Amino acid sequence: MKLPLTLSFFVAVIQLCSSNILSKREILLSDATAVQNGSDVIMVKPGPLEVVLNNASELIFGVCEQNCFGEFLVCFEGAKNDSFSTEFCDSQCGFYVNVDDRDEIVYFSNFTKQDNSRPKMNCTEMVMRDKVTIQEGYYAFTYPSCLPKVENGIVKLNITTVTDKCVVSIKNAKIKPEEIIATSAPNSPSNNPSSDPSSSATTKIIGNFGWIFVLISFFAFHQ
Repeated sequence: MKLPLTLSFFVAVIQLCSSNILSKREILLSDATAVQNGSDVIMVKPGPLEVVLNNASELIFGVCEQNCFGEFLVCFEGAKNDSFSTEFCDSQCGFYVNVDDRDEIVYFSNFTKQDNSRPKMNCTEMVMRDKVTIQEGYYAFTYPSCLPKVENGIVKLNITTVTDKCVVSIKNAKIKPEEIIATSAPNSPSNNPSSDPSSSATTKIIGNFGWIFVLISFFAFHQ
């Protein structure tokens, strides 16, 4: 009798945990253009995006090259006239990465230019500076770069091309608070308690732990 009860208990716990994982999937499948991941912002869908930089002077893009198998482009306005980093943005300023048929990687421009692609390395970060940026790592590569226009620590971006085959993040940044509110409850008034995400999450957690408590009590009673 004990073994079936033990199995039932663990199956119930796994089901409750699975419901929490599903809620995270729902967030990723929302209409948001980006999601917060700790101190980084992961760009997931095309559209405008405003982020607050932890260091107002540094816009840093991160990409794990060995996991990049597609094209990505995000554009922004440069802080200086005649700035240039990529021809794919109307502003001439942005971050571009792509992979060719040989699984080699390229940044900021297309594959038609000679010696523009190279073999992949590990995860890398690029700080967008004035005129040039240096890719950190075992091999140091120099690329054209734009110093971004930053106002009150906020930089405005436009995600043009994005795919789950090449995940690009903004390091040391957070999504502008107004955008988080807009994506969490776009059609609900702010003074409606039932639309409060934190209240809903709290209720769900309490409900989950209530079921766990009932299961534990039932299991102890039948020992």
